[in-house]
Amino acid sequence: MYLRKGLSLVEVLTAIFIMGLGVISILTLFPLGAMRMGQAFRDERSALAAYNADQFFRSYWKTYVVEATTPDPFFSALDQPALGMPPCLPHEASYPVVVDPMGYLARAGQQNQNWLGDTPTLTRIPRCNLKIVGNNPLAALALCSLRDGVVADDNGNPLPDRELRYNFLWVVQRPTNANRYYANLTVVVFDRRAHMYAPPGSEQVFHGITFAPGQTRLVLLPRNQVEIRSGDWIMDATVYDPTSGITLGRPGMRHAHFYRVSAITETVGGTQLEVQPPLRTPADGNPASYLGTLVLLRGVSGVFIRSPLTGN
Repeated sequence: MYLRKGLSLVEVLTAIFIMGLGVISILTLFPLGAMRMGQAFRDERSALAAYNADQFFRSYWKTYVVEATTPDPFFSALDQPALGMPPCLPHEASYPVVVDPMGYLARAGQQNQNWLGDTPTLTRIPRCNLKIVGNNPLAALALCSLRDGVVADDNGNPLPDRELRYNFLWVVQRPTNANRYYANLTVVVFDRRAHMYAPPGSEQVFHGITFAPGQTRLVLLPRNQVEIRSGDWIMDATVYDPTSGITLGRPGMRHAHFYRVSAITETVGGTQLEVQPPLRTPADGNPASYLGTLVLLRGVSGVFIRSPLTGN
């Protein structure tokens, strides 16, 4: 048997080529790994912000609502946000209320300071401040931001030494209005929401959207005019209010349901959204489709449904 003492040039080049293919395959995983690590970090910080927001609001609810002689003003908005709106019956759900100190102060003097949505197209969901924040924007920033990203001076004022990337708002609603101190709580966390600035389109409102309970499809009109991508969050903000002049929903319908966009398709009939979870059945148990209000929320990194608030 003849044994060769070396390799030919062709064999060496072939080996280098094969090894190069393997190295390239490995290198292509680094950007994917970096993207996944970045998303994991974003999800972790959002969850931490939601936890902090939840713990604070439970304490605030007990101190400034349950035990207070005069509850925080947002509490009365649960019954009737404005004069003329249909009052809540004891067996019905209350009105949903968005407690959003940062958003409230950022829209000072505008129509949408007190209502969710972009001017002039608003929803009938009230936006409220917290009594302890008042008109202090620094207090709103410190209270509604992820505390791990806050640096403060000796007087407790936030300093711009670190990026306050994650901030949040709360959505409160009683499932049964007769139970005054039992309320559902949802925390909405934002990624890079600017302080004291509410850009146009940050809460884009669409009226007259057909909601079919149990389905996962929504169609927005007109097509090709909606800046939306997979992973964005939308809100069913349908509130029945004849005084608004907009015929939406059915009597007693007061929604604040959140869905995440999983796919987008441009069709002749409009922009079709696939959402998760499936559209919820209204509280009246009627599975029939209804015309409602949809809000496209910009910059939301996560929506977290928390345990209900109680009077204990």
